[in-house]
Amino acid sequence: MNYVFTINDKYLEKLVNYYRKIESFTDNPNHKYLFKTNDLTITVFKTMKVMFQGDSAKDEYNKWAKALGIELVYEDVLPTDYNNQYLPLKVIGSDEVGTGDFFGPIVVCAAFISPKDYALLDELDIKDSKKITDKQILLLGEKLVKLVSHQVLITNNIKYNELIDKGFNMNKIKAYLHNHAIKKMINKHPDYQKIILDQFCSEENYFKYLSSEETVKDITFLTGAESIHKAVAVGAIIARYHFLLEFEKLSKEIGIELPKGAGPGVDAIAKVIKLKYGEGIFKKIAKLNFKNIERIDN
Repeated sequence: MNYVFTINDKYLEKLVNYYRKIESFTDNPNHKYLFKTNDLTITVFKTMKVMFQGDSAKDEYNKWAKALGIELVYEDVLPTDYNNQYLPLKVIGSDEVGTGDFFGPIVVCAAFISPKDYALLDELDIKDSKKITDKQILLLGEKLVKLVSHQVLITNNIKYNELIDKGFNMNKIKAYLHNHAIKKMINKHPDYQKIILDQFCSEENYFKYLSSEETVKDITFLTGAESIHKAVAVGAIIARYHFLLEFEKLSKEIGIELPKGAGPGVDAIAKVIKLKYGEGIFKKIAKLNFKNIERIDN
C-alpha cells in the first residue's frame, strides 16, 4: 500500500526539515525530494504530492495527518500483492541500486522468473527489497545468485565519474545499464513473455537516452515494480546484494566504514576521509556530481 497526500509550501518546508537527515539523491525530473531508510521511502513530487512507502509508511503518514490537521486519503496506487495480470507470465524484471548513495557503485540486475519459480520464491519470502534489512539481503542474495537466472552490471565510481564528465546524467547511465542487462537476459531466455522495468524516468526520456544504441523496445515501465512482480523484486535483491559486497570492499580498502546515503552523516565521514587521503580519493570511491562534494569543501 502507498500512502499519498498533497501538501502546500508551508507544510512542505516542515516536512523537508524533519526528514533532512535521511535525504537521498534523485535526479528524477518528476521529484522535488527523496528521503530513504531501510523501511521507509518518502517521495515528494513536483506536483506537490507526497508518497510514503515501506514498512513504516502508514505510521509516518498518520503522524503527518495528525500534525498537519488535514484530511488525507489512502491511495493504493498500483496492485502490490503480486496477484495481477503478470502472474502467469515468464518475466524479465530489472532494477538498480546505489543511485542515492554518495559512496559506492551503481548496480543493475535483470532477473528471469517464470511461474514455476514461485514456490521457491515464496519459500524464501521474496518481497520488495525496501522491506528487507541489509543483513537479510546478504543471506537472500547468496542463495538467489545460485538459484535464479540473472545478469548483473556494476558501474564503479571511477567509471561513473568518467561518464558524468562525458555528459551523461544519472538516468542516462541507468538506461544504458538496464538496456544492456535486458539484452543479455533475452539472449538467455528468448521464450520470455514480458519485460518489466522499475520506472525511474519517463518512457520518452528512457528511449531518448538510448537513441544511439540497439534498444529493447517492448518494455513495461511500472512505478513500484518490486511490489508488482517478483522478477523485479529478485533483481533488486541481487543488485543490493552485490552493492553491499562492493561497499564492504571499498570500506576495507580505505580502512574506514563508509556510510550509505547522502545525508549529513555521509558528509562528516567524507571530511575525515579527505583529511586522511586528500580530495583525489573521492574519484575512486564516490559520485563527484553529488552535492556532498560542495558541502565537504565548506
